[in-house]
Amino acid sequence: MSSSLADDLREGYRRVAGELGEEAIALIARARDPKANLVERNRNLAQVIAAYRRGPRRLWGPVVLDLLAPAILQRLQRLRTQPPAMDGEEIRQQFVAEVLRAAACIPLPRHPGWIKGQILSRANQAVRRWLAREARRQHRQDSYEAREEAGR
Repeated sequence: MSSSLADDLREGYRRVAGELGEEAIALIARARDPKANLVERNRNLAQVIAAYRRGPRRLWGPVVLDLLAPAILQRLQRLRTQPPAMDGEEIRQQFVAEVLRAAACIPLPRHPGWIKGQILSRANQAVRRWLAREARRQHRQDSYEAREEAGR
């Protein structure tokens, strides 16, 4: 297992990069190009999202995650664990799943200037709700020792 989520996402992309065609590689390069303006990068990201939806998702999923990796890592820093059930690794896995779910189902705007933010916001909201449900569930639980003491 890799030492970090960033390494895992990069490795996922490396595994599928050889299976992508030249046109797909060129699109990914344009979506990554730091010299391109934000509108153009977002337009290319929207094209990658559309390709993810068309499939095969096993190829395009790692591409989407790799393109969004810096923003994913930034968002994950704001999320807090819910020990003992929800550790950092579980939160990372859930966030990645929610990013892919959002990429698969959010409406693609005609002007994709906010596509990245929409995906990350939707994933962040889903994980926060998931963590809140876990906190409520843990709050309702009593330990075995507490129940024994209450019964005496």
